[in-house]
Amino acid sequence: MTYIKPAFRTIADVSCSPRWLTCSARRTMSAFSQMSDNDPEVLEREKNKQVNNKEKKDWQEKLATHSEAAIKADKNFEKSTKELQDESVDSLKNEK
Repeated sequence: MTYIKPAFRTIADVSCSPRWLTCSARRTMSAFSQMSDNDPEVLEREKNKQVNNKEKKDWQEKLATHSEAAIKADKNFEKSTKELQDESVDSLKNEK
């Protein structure tokens, strides 16, 4: 059995001042967090889809890290917001 590290860690921030003591938790991502939440079944399924796809080799977001997905999203400014929303809806419908 392989141990998969969680993608998120919780860090407590404490800041003190004479009047206030505040505590808050924030979530940070590890360097190797995947869009698939490091689920080995999802990773394997997406890798097999990529290998078995004989036609067009599309970019698979589920195989990417969070950082790679964010960079790709930032660079994809050629389409309108409506087009991107429609693509997201279509891809979610096709996954089911």
